[in-house]
Amino acid sequence: MPALLRRLLLAPIPRLGWTLLLALLLGKLVLWIAPAVTRASNVTVTGSIRNAVMTVIVFAAGLWLFEGKRPRDAGLGLVGSVPETARGFLLGALLLTLVTGVLALTGSYELLGWAPVPEGTTRASWLARAVLIFLAVGIFEEVLFRGILFRQLEQAIGTWLAIVASALFFGLGHRGNPGATWVSGLAIALEAGALLAASYVATRSLWMPIGLHWSWNLFEGPVWGSPVSGYPLPVLANARFPGPALLTGGAFGPEAGLPALLFGVALGTWFLVMAVRRGQIVTPAWMWWIAARVRRPRLDTVAPPPDPERVSPPSTA
Repeated sequence: MPALLRRLLLAPIPRLGWTLLLALLLGKLVLWIAPAVTRASNVTVTGSIRNAVMTVIVFAAGLWLFEGKRPRDAGLGLVGSVPETARGFLLGALLLTLVTGVLALTGSYELLGWAPVPEGTTRASWLARAVLIFLAVGIFEEVLFRGILFRQLEQAIGTWLAIVASALFFGLGHRGNPGATWVSGLAIALEAGALLAASYVATRSLWMPIGLHWSWNLFEGPVWGSPVSGYPLPVLANARFPGPALLTGGAFGPEAGLPALLFGVALGTWFLVMAVRRGQIVTPAWMWWIAARVRRPRLDTVAPPPDPERVSPPSTA
């Protein structure tokens, strides 16, 4: 294959298309081998683990086939995975606890007691189920949106534009959820999509946003009893939200409310400042090429050198 053609076919944006093709082929294979697994709901243990495993396989295969890299080269290595995930988990837990605390202080959150659990189960087993599901959801969505989508966009259009584009895709991905509105979609894009991308840029590790995403969902729903992106998933706390939708997010949950938006944007900004200080911002070569030509002075705007015959001699007085 000619070098130029290979370069065009394996450029960042075409690679997204090849990766999508890999995902479709893997989906067909799983449907053929295990149709029951394919039909499992995304909010079940089977469905969430299926999504996570298939996405990691596509991610690893795409890296190897199209970039000659391994998962660790893109932030999914095993070395340091536990402490990085733990740091992200603590940040997410703190963030959603602060949001819930603000709602409680403003009279928009009321704890009613223990949440009811289905008959024939225990609270501990139901919580363990939620922990496992949300870990799988965190891996699935972060590898998909940050490891595949954001990373390829960043190579094509640079860090700043890639954050905006991937955040909008992330917000749009939640528009079909129960109670979703354009406000909730925009809020998810800003407070979660941009935040999670910024955490990846600052650390260059997918484990940080995975941990953050994991605990965000876990503490918002099972722990504090809030709807998670429109889905009611209480396990420990049974709560109600009597405050205005501006604060509580209405039927979609606190993610569409003002406190979550402010805290999420603040944390994302902190990650971006860290990324800039660490020199982690990517600017593609074509942007440097354009910038160099924009800054180059035009010949007709450069002042001509003075005529030596018209230069007055210095005064000796």
